[in-house]
Amino acid sequence: MPEPLTAPAPAKINLVLEVLGKREDGYHDIATVIQTLELADVVTLNFDCEPGLTVTGRFASGTPADAGNLVTRAANELGRIVGRDGGSLHITLDKRIPAAGGLGGGASDAGTILRLLHRAWHEVTDGQLLESGIAVGSDVAFFLIGGTARATGRGERVQSLPDIVEHGVVLFVPPDTLERKTARLFAALDELPFDDGSVAGAFVANPPERLSSADIFNAFERVAFDMFPGLATLWEDLENRIGEPIRLAGAGPTLFWIGPPGEAASVAARAQGLPCTVIETRTSPSLWRP
Repeated sequence: MPEPLTAPAPAKINLVLEVLGKREDGYHDIATVIQTLELADVVTLNFDCEPGLTVTGRFASGTPADAGNLVTRAANELGRIVGRDGGSLHITLDKRIPAAGGLGGGASDAGTILRLLHRAWHEVTDGQLLESGIAVGSDVAFFLIGGTARATGRGERVQSLPDIVEHGVVLFVPPDTLERKTARLFAALDELPFDDGSVAGAFVANPPERLSSADIFNAFERVAFDMFPGLATLWEDLENRIGEPIRLAGAGPTLFWIGPPGEAASVAARAQGLPCTVIETRTSPSLWRP
């Protein structure tokens, strides 16, 4: 029986996130530049335990521990494609990424389980990994690569980019989120002019050597502060305390600061006492590139 396999599943932030328009299939076309973080869940794949899913860790609450979890769906989908029984495995998630915060934790867990199964099931090809990931969720394709990458389409077409230099990142996680938040934010953007992809294009063509929060672009900021209760007040209080722009992570409600690594601890300290969980981390390169 193979030994258990374990790997981190990193969180992400979007350095650029443009929404280009709504498609006939109901999805939206996007142009985004995504970056993985040092903050990560830990995924363990066991072959000699009773099949199932165990969720532990600081942010286990709010994470489904059943067949609806993306990590279980990914294992089952890859098993279906290659003729294996994905349901015969036991998966343990140590949740260190806040759930439903815009940080990609569920999709990252799914990408990591696919990579672990790639190690265990030697016949699996990269194409089958990608097919499985896209079937589960658009963001999973990015987490099969990680690091710094550009994603287009509905997020499933991913182009690896040169790693940016290390930056400090501080996350500010509000206590509450919204039901069906991503769909509701996309619907709100449908009432406004869409983006044209030029911000992501400019970033890829001439990436900044050093980023600050002022360099970040997220189309969801046009609607998120009106939709998440209390988020606008938290954002204003953070900017007043820190004296720099604070940005939205993905579809939120997590907010973040990015800048020199040596300044992150001071930024985190200035946010203490506000109604949010403060997490200090940093950018990280890909775990999977050759």
